[in-house]
Amino acid sequence: MAEEHGKATQAAVRERNLTTALQLVLTGNGTATRAGIARRTGLTSATVSSLLAGLIADGLVTEGQLAESTGGKRATTLRVAAENHVLLSLIVQPGLVRGAVVDLLGDEVVTAAQRPATPGSLEDVRVVVRKLVAATSARIVAVGVQVPGIADGPLIRESVQLGWTDVDLGRELSGIVAAPIHLINDADAEAIADSTAADDSAVDDFGASQLFVSLSTGVGAAVIIDGEVVAGASHRAGEIGHVPVLFGAEAPLCACGNRGCLEEVVSVTSLLGLPHGTDLEALDLAALAATPDSRRRIADGARVLARALLLVGAALDVPNIVVGGAAPRLGPEFIGHLRAEAARHPVKAAMPLSFRYARVAQDQPYRGAAQYALRSALGISWAG
Repeated sequence: MAEEHGKATQAAVRERNLTTALQLVLTGNGTATRAGIARRTGLTSATVSSLLAGLIADGLVTEGQLAESTGGKRATTLRVAAENHVLLSLIVQPGLVRGAVVDLLGDEVVTAAQRPATPGSLEDVRVVVRKLVAATSARIVAVGVQVPGIADGPLIRESVQLGWTDVDLGRELSGIVAAPIHLINDADAEAIADSTAADDSAVDDFGASQLFVSLSTGVGAAVIIDGEVVAGASHRAGEIGHVPVLFGAEAPLCACGNRGCLEEVVSVTSLLGLPHGTDLEALDLAALAATPDSRRRIADGARVLARALLLVGAALDVPNIVVGGAAPRLGPEFIGHLRAEAARHPVKAAMPLSFRYARVAQDQPYRGAAQYALRSALGISWAG
């Protein structure tokens, strides 16, 4: 028994060292060497060589050019063999299912999309996955799927927008792709993407703790404490979209059956007066936001959202609010209203809230789900 435990421990240590070595190769951007990895990890040269031999044999790492001379024999550089292994990243929304083949450096190789005739159609998800699988000859390491709802392991426990309850997406995609399926809530995925796009100058002393609020066809949030996304007791942390914020018979009826939910007031579709399930990617949101009716709804919605976030920020002691989803495309007026409303109602004994839009460029929508899949499958991150 002791011998089996010892072997298991050795295997765990080697697995951890493999992950560390692969991470250093990835973040080295083609400059990493065996000697450099040995110095960074404190492992022996023989151990590092053995680890790299395994990664090269698996097709994850390849040798590059000779490094610059430091006085002795020039070392051979190492890089991630991005062309050999890829990820699939999917974004499932009521009005659009889209996806991309993403290489191990985070670059999109090819994309595919499908506009559902009916929101929440599983066949549309299958169609997009089939297109992506057919578009690559590389080994698919993992599939990341971003959904508006509660992701719990292999299940979508509930998605009001998609009309899903306890949907096993891994089972639904079996036979189409053999790689493991990793599901993630859309706000969590966007928060991860935002964190991988950060630079040192953009992070203050409290930057590792924040609330990421995603506004698109729905409303969701990701709670990040000390740099880690908090799942909650039942994987529902950040599910603020269906908290009532307006009351009475005049409050708008929500798709969930209640009245006055935050989603009915501050989702981008609500702010712009658009129908539920609208494909926001196909519209010029800035132009729509400039109309008088939209400007009034945006101002009213920002006041409601800011007041709700004052409570959440004080309860969690999270001073930084990052607004993502489609909201950045509304322009500076919306976030200006948020800042002004929060400043008008300072919470005693709580830190003032700061607001900013998400950093991730609009042309990198697949990064969050892909990063989640990469970390789940190989334990590495583009942010290092």
